[in-house]
Amino acid sequence: METSASTRKQLYVDAAVDTPVSDRRRLLTYALPEHLAGRVAPRHLIWVPLRKELRLAIVVRVHDEAPAFPVRPVYAPVEPAFCLSERQWELIQWIAETTLCSLFEAASPCLPPGVGQRSVEHLRLRSPDGAGDHQLTRTQQALVDLLAERGETSLEAARKALGRSLTSVVAKLEAAGVIERTARVVSGAPRTPTARYVRLITPDGVDLHRAPAQRRALEVIRRRVALAGDEPIPWHDLVRRPGVTAAALQALAERGVIEILELPSPSAPPAQPRPGAGSTYLTPEQAAAWRTLLAALRAGEPEEFLLHGITGSGKTEIYLRAAAWCVGRGKQVIMLVPEIALAAQTVARFNERFPGQVAVLHSTLPPATRYHTWRAVAEGRIPIVVGPRSALFAPLERVGLVILDEEHEGAYKQDNPPRYHAREVARRLIRQHNAVLLLGSATPDVTTYYAAETGAIRLLELPTRVGPRVLGKRGRPEHRTLDLPEVQVVDMRLELSQGHTHIFSRPLQAALRRAVESGEQAILFLNRRGAATLIQCRACGHVEQCPFCDVPLVYHADQRLLLCHRCNQRQPPPSRCPACGSSAVGYYGTGTQRVEAEVRRLIPGARVLRWDQDALRRGVEHRHLMQRVLRHEVDVIVGTQMVAKGLDFPLVSTVGIINADTLLHLPDIRSAERTFQLLTQVAGRAGRRTPGARVIVQSYTPDHYAIDAASRHDYAAFYREEIAFRRKHGYPPFRRLIRFVYRHPDEVTCQTTAAEVADLLAATADRLGARDVDLLGPTPAFTAKVRGRYQWQILLRGADSHAVASAVDLDPGWAIDVDPLSVL
Repeated sequence: METSASTRKQLYVDAAVDTPVSDRRRLLTYALPEHLAGRVAPRHLIWVPLRKELRLAIVVRVHDEAPAFPVRPVYAPVEPAFCLSERQWELIQWIAETTLCSLFEAASPCLPPGVGQRSVEHLRLRSPDGAGDHQLTRTQQALVDLLAERGETSLEAARKALGRSLTSVVAKLEAAGVIERTARVVSGAPRTPTARYVRLITPDGVDLHRAPAQRRALEVIRRRVALAGDEPIPWHDLVRRPGVTAAALQALAERGVIEILELPSPSAPPAQPRPGAGSTYLTPEQAAAWRTLLAALRAGEPEEFLLHGITGSGKTEIYLRAAAWCVGRGKQVIMLVPEIALAAQTVARFNERFPGQVAVLHSTLPPATRYHTWRAVAEGRIPIVVGPRSALFAPLERVGLVILDEEHEGAYKQDNPPRYHAREVARRLIRQHNAVLLLGSATPDVTTYYAAETGAIRLLELPTRVGPRVLGKRGRPEHRTLDLPEVQVVDMRLELSQGHTHIFSRPLQAALRRAVESGEQAILFLNRRGAATLIQCRACGHVEQCPFCDVPLVYHADQRLLLCHRCNQRQPPPSRCPACGSSAVGYYGTGTQRVEAEVRRLIPGARVLRWDQDALRRGVEHRHLMQRVLRHEVDVIVGTQMVAKGLDFPLVSTVGIINADTLLHLPDIRSAERTFQLLTQVAGRAGRRTPGARVIVQSYTPDHYAIDAASRHDYAAFYREEIAFRRKHGYPPFRRLIRFVYRHPDEVTCQTTAAEVADLLAATADRLGARDVDLLGPTPAFTAKVRGRYQWQILLRGADSHAVASAVDLDPGWAIDVDPLSVL
């Protein structure tokens, strides 16, 4: 017997809505219209009204418990329909709980790119009389006239028609009752990617005697048809042929000889790993690591490994073997890289080994490409996903292996909610799938190595650098090993005391000249951009500061401007001191632009390439810079930390580190670790194919354990010192840290609010009986003001810090970072 509409109970949904909330656990309740009852269920993505907007939301619960307050109805489900899997939902709840963010924030990385729709704000007149008796400004009247003429119009269209921002205009007209705002969902799904094709229509009977370019193009098309039949010919295949131009093809189409078509871009056909994919000979150390890893893959239980291999030791070959084993058994692989722009060589090796089976997912892809790649992964057509940390959330259901290359990199930690670390999410993911996690690095994170040392994860080691393959004594191929580059630490205090004031020490100058004269390449590393990092008056001491941030402005010689590296504020350099009027304005400090200029002075004719963020902002891509280096169009590369991240340059024989102390003396718990990692990684770019490489490290504190250990390629020595320091002072991995940061444009409000929250945290710790927790602060952040907003911070330290932090609800203006990588 059917239930009548009059007796059917009203259903409601509790939803996690995309909006800032003070209570991160808060769900909003909406009525579920009867016509949507069969289309909306838990974990579905829906549109809901919130104030005068439509917002995305995730259904957490469907029920028939009427709330004690009026509720608005669900607007619609997202089209095409999207539902999170049970595994995804479990992971989202875990992320929300551990990183102290809202459910929707935790779910955001799992949502399909573009979602397929978007909410658009519309305007309309409330009355046919328009403004009635209201006195309007010229712009207000123009908007009213536009709406009277067009009827309901999107806010975006109104802005374009009137040529100005309408934020205040709309607010005042709405408050006066002249107009009203509504939100509509419109289709926003990316178009299916298409490509141009050519089809031959009339092969004969056309006089092209006076059109030689068209005649040549037609001959190429005829030959292609004779070989491949009447299938459409890809446009790009034709225009790459000698003598075939786009103009000639267009002219043939206008004559009716050919037809130009727009057809869907073909998906790459599934392909098996290339022949010989597993035939690469391994060194004994690689073979031992692979045997251990293979046993874990076969066991089918969640297990985690640290692959600690020095630079150039062949870690990527282990990644490829493990991936091939998984793909061959119908399992899926996630290969994470710190930054996709710097991972071209890794992506190329995976594409070579697994043609047609690799999807590269990252946020800078064109929307249509990203969306359709995501769909291909969701449909199980592509088994390997390569990308930055967000690739962890690719819609895979049969994960067998997760790899984090360069696992020590800070790029694996998200800056904004959800502030997760890819390593921790990967650990949770492999438990869900009974998969293996492989963490690779030459300079592992200290907390990761501690986990390996204490047996929490397993350690695999590759202690030798792999050289070219040669025939051994028994006629079998084997790899020749290469020594790590020789490192010379130059004490810059001695250089200065001996009257040498150049930014390049004498040993570095000699090494640079030798490399260029020998037809080799050199890298000069300095983690500071610009030409001068400090502009100071020599009469009164005034330093040019950013007016919006508490940092000095940096002089960029190529633009002849002072720039703020925090907010991008720019202004011309002063000819006189703005404080005292003196003309004695000095430019101090060294950046990559100055280093580039000094190389050109030192070695006239040297081909110098600067590889930093400023170079990339001019429209140059990482891959173009890399191609120039690999083609030996460059003698000396001057770069920031971008050149330290896993790049393989065969001809680099010399590396110079201009100032090893740049990061060392910052007041941060990981300053020594980051210094050691950067120095070791940069040094590892030298001598990857040829013996006799050299590294020159310039330092004013050469005896510091981070610099000394890096100069000897001795991770164990660095680790012993660093872990003892952290044990003594109660830093991770021995005690947990949580950082609270509050930002406000008013300094007093910022300080007062921080003090109030510090009192709240202390009281909460007392109420919970939390014994292992210290409260540090509140104090101004290291950079006290950024983009016009002051910053104060509080630290919780100890095993009970998470329990205390999760028990308080803070305003959306607070940023909470669980297990921060930096406290600056």
